Amino acid sequence: MKLIYTLTCVTTMLGSGALALAEPASGDSAKPQSKLVDCAAGQSLQSAISHARPGDVVELQGSCSGPIQIAVDRLTLRGRGPATISGGAGAAVAVKSVQGVMLSGLTISGAQGTGVQARDAAQLTLTDVNVSGNIIGIEVSAASSVRISGGQVSKNQVHGIEAQGSSALTLTGNVLVADNGVFGINVNGASSLTLAQAKLDVTGNTLGIQLGTTASGFISDDTTQLNASNNRTDGLTVVSGSHFVAFGGQITCNGNGLHGISINAKSGFDLDGAAQVVASDNKADGLHMEQNSVATFFNNPAFTQKNTPTTLTAERNGAHGVELSSGSVLTVNNYARLKLTGNQGAGLTLDDGSNAAFTRNIPITGITTEISSNSPDLQLSFGSRLSSLDSVVLSGAAVCDDSVLTRGPVTCP
Repeated sequence: MKLIYTLTCVTTMLGSGALALAEPASGDSAKPQSKLVDCAAGQSLQSAISHARPGDVVELQGSCSGPIQIAVDRLTLRGRGPATISGGAGAAVAVKSVQGVMLSGLTISGAQGTGVQARDAAQLTLTDVNVSGNIIGIEVSAASSVRISGGQVSKNQVHGIEAQGSSALTLTGNVLVADNGVFGINVNGASSLTLAQAKLDVTGNTLGIQLGTTASGFISDDTTQLNASNNRTDGLTVVSGSHFVAFGGQITCNGNGLHGISINAKSGFDLDGAAQVVASDNKADGLHMEQNSVATFFNNPAFTQKNTPTTLTAERNGAHGVELSSGSVLTVNNYARLKLTGNQGAGLTLDDGSNAAFTRNIPITGITTEISSNSPDLQLSFGSRLSSLDSVVLSGAAVCDDSVLTRGPVTCP
């Protein structure tokens, strides 16, 4: 009895201390682990995720059923061979309030809601993920951040990718956003879209890319290519106080069912650093601006170290090359130019108090805006204004009414 009593006292006195001494023995199990889930063999993907620890890698193969919820930081969910997560009444994969989550090499489809959802300050990276056949492909909301590197988002019933609620969306590598029911990419509510060393193709959607309600878009490098072509309405639209800035890179908005690029409702479009933009063969305007919107095209090689002029080319559009209306403003400054040829309407048309200015504050030779073979080349009406200096070359007529003002060598009859 005495021996038993002594052991009992020792155990009682150590109490939590005994547990503390035991923790080093379990330290190895706290290190990141890798586990394979074979859904074809009936194993549960959700169970493996629920028992995972921060930093773990869960590999899956076969077709796994959604919905899947991820609530652990730094979890990697990686496909091994063909790997699919499908179905789910809400989101096929939901990531909420966790950081550093990665999905890689997966197909996510068939959700009755969203394919991939990141919300409530979640941080998520998708690498070579195919998100298709859902109501919405990828949804980013409530101050969350999603980085998409490679992969495609296609044939979702409403939007391909939607970011809202002060969230951040970054695209890099080769990304295809195609054949979605409404928007290919929809960025709203003070959220942002950044393209960095990306080749983004947005095609076959009802509308390619929309930035709305004080959203922002940014191209940060010379290698990025944005192609928003062959959508059923606009290729790229910037509305409701939003702003798109391209510092270098290439933007192509060709063959869309309405405008190539549309800037509306006090929104902005800035091109700098030798950015190259082509908006041609659209059914309506190449570049369409209205409702007090502003576009500025400029380049100063002394600052950017780029001697190529920033250029907007708008050719063979079904209406106008560039149209400004309802108080909108276009400024083409220093090493920047327009090339507006072969449009069925005017090359450049201004109406209702709009203003186009071609300005220079550094010496430049040989950089000119060319407007030719349009119907007419230049058209001004209802209180619009043109300051042309010597940097605009017209091959045809300028058509103006008595209410407009012009300054420079381009004058109205």
